[in-house]
Amino acid sequence: MINARVVDLIRLPLHPSLMRHQNTQASFAVNASSLGCRTAALLIALAINAAAAPADWPDFRGPRGDGHVASSDAKPLGLPLHWSETNNVKWKTALPHYGISTPVVMGKQVWLTSATKDGHDFFVIRVDADTGKISFNEKAFHSDNPEPLGNGASMNSYATPSAVIEPGRVYVHFGSFGTACLDASSGKVLWKRDDLRCRHYRGASSSPVFFEELLILTFDGADLQYHVALDKNTGKT
Repeated sequence: MINARVVDLIRLPLHPSLMRHQNTQASFAVNASSLGCRTAALLIALAINAAAAPADWPDFRGPRGDGHVASSDAKPLGLPLHWSETNNVKWKTALPHYGISTPVVMGKQVWLTSATKDGHDFFVIRVDADTGKISFNEKAFHSDNPEPLGNGASMNSYATPSAVIEPGRVYVHFGSFGTACLDASSGKVLWKRDDLRCRHYRGASSSPVFFEELLILTFDGADLQYHVALDKNTGKT
């Protein structure tokens, strides 16, 4: 067993026991599970048949919001059903800090978030899907006095909400610690917000979603519970 944060990028025939999200025949899945997460985490990509084109995974639940990506070819793709730390592994990359956000994938890019275990600093990471090399790793937010995770510390992290991505832009969310939009090519911050508050109590976990030109956020605090819609181009409410 790999005692670390694990991300699997693979096309699989139906084998529900292997994946967090159930998969149909020849579907694409991204599995982000926390198996005793440590500061030096692992990002793992499994060896994929060259004939299989990867599908995008733009948010927590995938392009259809149900954990599935339909394949245009329903025939078995001859891809691995079994792997280990050495078998059918294309690359491994140690990830800095700590987090359990699902990675999002578009083209050759894999984006995810991370944070220091004490909750003071929050990072955005981009990994090359072909090589596993970290091509971007920058601090997005800082908190001088982060709210403790309390009795949720064993199950949650300061980087749990998943990012969302569209052509040219990626959006990251850390609950009340901040939300930002970055240029997917340069990593330049296009806008950010850190004024949306609530007392998370056990940490933020709700991931953002798109609706037309809006970025929808959920704040489920012990004190305040609300949704907010931001203009995804400007960040304005």
